[in-house]
This record gives sequence, structure tokens and C-alpha cells, in this order.
Amino acid sequence: MLETVVGSVHSLLLDHLPLKTTKTPSGWITMNCPMCSDKRKRGGLNTNGSKISFHCFNCNFTTGWSPSPYLGKKYKELAEKLGADRKAIHDTQIELMKFSDEFEDVDLDNYVYNVAKFEEYELPEGTELIENLSDVNELKQYAVSRGILDLYPLMHFKDFANRKRVMIPFLYDSKLVGWTGRHVSPPNKETPKYLQKLQPGYVFNIDKFVDTDRDIVIITEGVIDAILVDGVSIMGNTITPEQAHLIDKLGLRVIVCPDRDKAGIELIDQALALGWEVSFPQWHTDCKDAADAVSKYGRLATVYSIMHSATGNKIKAQVKAKLINTDTGKI
Repeated sequence: MLETVVGSVHSLLLDHLPLKTTKTPSGWITMNCPMCSDKRKRGGLNTNGSKISFHCFNCNFTTGWSPSPYLGKKYKELAEKLGADRKAIHDTQIELMKFSDEFEDVDLDNYVYNVAKFEEYELPEGTELIENLSDVNELKQYAVSRGILDLYPLMHFKDFANRKRVMIPFLYDSKLVGWTGRHVSPPNKETPKYLQKLQPGYVFNIDKFVDTDRDIVIITEGVIDAILVDGVSIMGNTITPEQAHLIDKLGLRVIVCPDRDKAGIELIDQALALGWEVSFPQWHTDCKDAADAVSKYGRLATVYSIMHSATGNKIKAQVKAKLINTDTGKI
């Protein structure tokens, strides 16, 4: 359908916007202009039905698209600067030309492109920071034992289900969009170690890598692993397309550090398919994940080993993956 093609045109820009943008009351999305050295969010993008336009108040770069069979040269340049794939741009142009006879006959004034957003949540009443609890409190002691107390803002919820859990907030654009809670002493096997409120496509700690001078982002499976190596977490052993999109938008070198188990091995293929690097540090067999390595070697040594052992060579990575003993974690 023609509406689908219009969506493809809009997505060339909207799907590749920087993570931190601002929306004005009049509907403009403001950001640092990718066409110049703007650092004051003077680039603005607006949609009006099927029409989409961009203007920078710093370099005066202007482009846009209204229903027609063609994408302008400047529109293509902006899309590519934002990170759109050249093939996607070319394929969109081809699709537009297929509908060249239909634009005049279809009313697209009410077309709306929906950009995925995370819902903002309120903290439960009576929430406390764990750092403010008594030193003998078991939640604070657990945070100290894992080495995460001063590395991330940890919380305590007083409701029955979470009163014995160290709560780790999920933030996106400085807003609370969820959380996970680690039980410090599960009384039985039926009690889950983690309870969480998680929205699809979220990447833990990604806020820290927006507008940063860093060159590298390390991806781990677990949240505590990410805190300890100052990276991000996909909170599982599968990368969703939405998560991959958020991470790619950072524009950084990406290194995946999977857990040393069967599920971690399966994650390796996904990372390689995305063009990311995978790390195979020479850790002791006791270390099943990054958190174990930090406990044994310290944060600095662990991060260095992850970076030093990373490879983007598919054959080399696949060979190393097959050599991992999932019972011992040894390569």
C-alpha cells in the first residue's frame, strides 16, 4: 500500500534520530544538526500528515518530502548522515516510483508515523535509596558484596513482593521507564531471583552513552554485569531488533561479552550478524560472566580483558565459540 511506502520515507529519518531529542509544543523535534557542528539542538524536524521537513537554524540546511515519486538529493544526504543504510534509501526510492501514478489520487493528509516511545512510570510511595539504609541492612550489605553500591542509584521498595529486593531503576532520557529487583536471599527455588517491569526494546544504562566522548560500548546479558563493567545490558541472551537499533544509533564500537553458557554461545551469532564484535577473555573457569570476572580480577582488569579479546572476524569468533566448554566456561 502507498501508506507503507510513505512510512518507509519517514522512517529513513525518524528511525535514525539521535537518542536525545526534544519535542516542542508545536510538534517540532529538535536535535543537534548532523549536517554541521551544531551542539545546541538547532536542527528541527517536523511531520504534517504525509509531509516531512527538516531545517537547521545554524547552517540553514533545509530539506523535506511531500508525496511524490522521488526523494531529493538533500533528503538522501540527511538520511545517510543520520545513519540510514544506502540500500534502504535506494530501495525506498524504487518503491516510490512504483506508485508514481497513485499520489494524486490518494488522500494522505491524515497519515501519522508512530515513533516508538517508552512509557514513563512513577516510583512507588515510600521508595528509599539503598545508600541511605543502615549499614546492617541486608539490602545494603548485598549491594556492597556485589560491588554495585556506589556505581548506580539503587532503590528499596517497601511493598511485600519487593521488600527483600535490591531495585535497579531503568532510565531512558532521564525518565523512569521500568525496574528490576534482585532478591538478596531467595527462601526457596520457587521464589524468582528477579522481578522486573520491562518495556519491549529497552536497553539498560543506554542513557550513559548518549552525547558521550567514549568510543566503545560493552554489551552484557545481565544488568549487574553491565553496572560493573560500565556498559549496557540487553537483559537476556537475545538481541531484539529494537534493542539493536538503539545501540547502533549510538555510533560507537560495539563489543558483546556473552555469558559462558549455551545461551551465551547462541548470542554470538546474533552479534556477528549485526556487524558487532564479540569478546572471549581468558578468564578462570570460575568466571561464568563479567560480574564473576570483576569479583576475581577487579573492574579495570576485566574491562581491559574484554576490550583486548574482542574480535569482529566471523570465522575466528565462531571457532572460539565452539571451543567454549559450557560446563566450565573455559575457552
